Amino acid sequence: RYLFLNAIANQLRYPNSHTHYFSCTLLYLFAEANTEAIQEQITRVLLERLIVNRPHPWGLLITFIELIKNQNFKFWNHEFVRCAPEIEKLVFINLKL
Repeated sequence: RYLFLNAIANQLRYPNSHTHYFSCTLLYLFAEANTEAIQEQITRVLLERLIVNRPHPWGLLITFIELIKNQNFKFWNHEFVRCAPEIEKLVFINLKL
């Protein structure tokens, strides 16, 4: 599963229909996941790519911003987000959101 999610994240690049498709796919998988473990893995795959030095691929940023800002995903209500203050700090300080 982890490798599959990484393969999808590899497609989140510059603005085009290919990136849009895989961004929507990843967000759909997050929304429709039947366990929180899947949602945690999706978040892990995205964050692993965002903690490295800039520049970040456009599609990766757009997907992650949509995930955390869209209330439909209820990202901040998940336990794995609140379990470590480093995750919140990473989102707000390193990504400057």
